[in-house]
Amino acid sequence: MTAIAWNRDAVASNARSSPHADQINNDDWESDAQPYYARASFMKMCLPALLYSVLFKSALRVLSYVPFNSLLRIDPSLLRPEDCFMIQNSSPPPIAIITGSNTGVGFETAQGLAQRGYHVILACRSRQKGLDAAEKINKHIITSCTEQNSKIAGKASFLQPLDLASFASIRSFCKAFSEKYDQLNILVNNAGINSQGDVTEDGLEMCFQSNFVGHFLLTKLLIPCLQNAKNTYKNNEYKDEAGRIVNLSSVTHHFAPSNERTHHPNDCVSLPENNGIHDKHFWLGSAMPGGSTATYRESKLASILFTIELNKRFGSEKGIRSISVNPGSVSSDIWRNESAFTQKIYRMVYLTPKQGSSTSIAGSVGNFPIDAIYLQPYWQPIIFRSKMNSAIQSFQRSYPLPFPMFEMLGPYISHSVTVPRLPADGCGGYKSAGQLWDVCDNLTAD
Repeated sequence: MTAIAWNRDAVASNARSSPHADQINNDDWESDAQPYYARASFMKMCLPALLYSVLFKSALRVLSYVPFNSLLRIDPSLLRPEDCFMIQNSSPPPIAIITGSNTGVGFETAQGLAQRGYHVILACRSRQKGLDAAEKINKHIITSCTEQNSKIAGKASFLQPLDLASFASIRSFCKAFSEKYDQLNILVNNAGINSQGDVTEDGLEMCFQSNFVGHFLLTKLLIPCLQNAKNTYKNNEYKDEAGRIVNLSSVTHHFAPSNERTHHPNDCVSLPENNGIHDKHFWLGSAMPGGSTATYRESKLASILFTIELNKRFGSEKGIRSISVNPGSVSSDIWRNESAFTQKIYRMVYLTPKQGSSTSIAGSVGNFPIDAIYLQPYWQPIIFRSKMNSAIQSFQRSYPLPFPMFEMLGPYISHSVTVPRLPADGCGGYKSAGQLWDVCDNLTAD
């Protein structure tokens, strides 16, 4: 048996004795009430979503003389200064780390936070690309501050390469950061890939580690710095917070069912056949090479559950708040492996990276409702107002669980609090979130 197989057996064994082990065989798991759409449904919804988006936008142009935008509340939401963290012209500036920030949504998020006064550290695999992106952002900041006569300006810098497919690289990055800085105001877990099949140096499935397990370890190692941070709102009625964590998710989380997986890795004999629930066996299968053919979608569901568990462990008493965000369908560098024709189509119908960064920026600096765990950027046919924190004008637009097609494409509204699709575990996803944490905790153990 290989060293990797031994490690997997140890993970499965440790999970049985984890704090959530008593939840594994409970009858509370509502596996019969499978809330997720079949993976094949995703492709079936793509064309209707495209037609819906094109026709709706065309209708709005034709009827532009009628205030339909205001009537239907399709105007983009604005982040009001009083609903955001306050940035003072002081030294040192608040610190933000954004993974995958040399291009696409990550770059626009970094530039947006730097414009707000943050010192943004670009966490990228490539040193040269990171340095080039930092230089580009800093030039933009200088220009915009001159034009707007602003005295508050942040900056971007590159610390050292960060490869989320390498636990050693993650630990080295966190060590270097902790030696230089003692606090971290914002962490945006943005980086991601959409290809799968490769294996990391740590023996895990490449996509799931790059998108999620690597971010899990990064976040866990940076928790002390996040706890040391102090984020203050301009509105004195809002309570000060510690650090903020933003986890990038996707509409594809709606298409991560647990009852379609009928096999497990051949060399991991300790794992039973999947039983149709998002338990420790499911998540270990996602992490193991060959355990799943939908690791991108599962990594995006994992990001939402990670948000739930972070708020449970570090929210109420320690002051850290976490939010998961869907940037929308964005024409970004994540599609670099697609054909030139496909990329051209995406540029025509998808959001720009700057539009895609709106949910990340809102999640990074905004005072979203205390019960919110997910933001997405599209208008929905049905709307209701949040009953909690209704005075927070920037986040009054709130939606129930949407039909996935309307979260693929549609009228762009910047950001809105939306109910995500959670595992049917009888506890609003908390059981699955706890077991996901236990699996990743064991996988990333020294």
